[in-house]
Amino acid sequence: MKEETHCCHDGYRIATEDEQTGQVTSGKFRGFAGGSLSKTTFNCLKLTYPSLNHVREHSSSTTIGAFVVNVRGVASSRDQSQVNYQILVDSRFDMNAPQVYVLSPKCENISHENIFRKGRYNILPQRDLCVLDILGTACWVFQEVYQSVSKKEKIGFLLGRISDILNNPDPLNASRRTESEHGD
Repeated sequence: MKEETHCCHDGYRIATEDEQTGQVTSGKFRGFAGGSLSKTTFNCLKLTYPSLNHVREHSSSTTIGAFVVNVRGVASSRDQSQVNYQILVDSRFDMNAPQVYVLSPKCENISHENIFRKGRYNILPQRDLCVLDILGTACWVFQEVYQSVSKKEKIGFLLGRISDILNNPDPLNASRRTESEHGD
């Protein structure tokens, strides 16, 4: 087994080569069970977001570490056709904000300006995922509000933010641009 390195892409932990090839974990998802979201809070949110489903491999009897939710949005700022996005939220760690990934559509079929190009991340290392840029250009506003509300309000606020971003793409957001477009 190769030595693990800690690489990050905009705060998201990149999967190591061993994780990508499946040499580290026998399960589909990698990590520990449980997280910073209580099961009670999660169940209350299911009333507003009926498509919410917890990821069993990252949940315990009392906490939810990761969950999936379906959210409607648009293709991009240039194409307002409706798209059904399946979102994976990693709430295993009590950090500034949970990490948000797009499970579907496939990365190759995404043109939304607020969704990064594909990568491999430790929550699901054997699959290409795209990251949703939940912070965007107003990151300080999001962080300030997110830190000032209760746990239940945080997840509701996050889900509202995800929906808002997917329905109102920012054409100035650089998430989907290539390195040559950035001028790097």
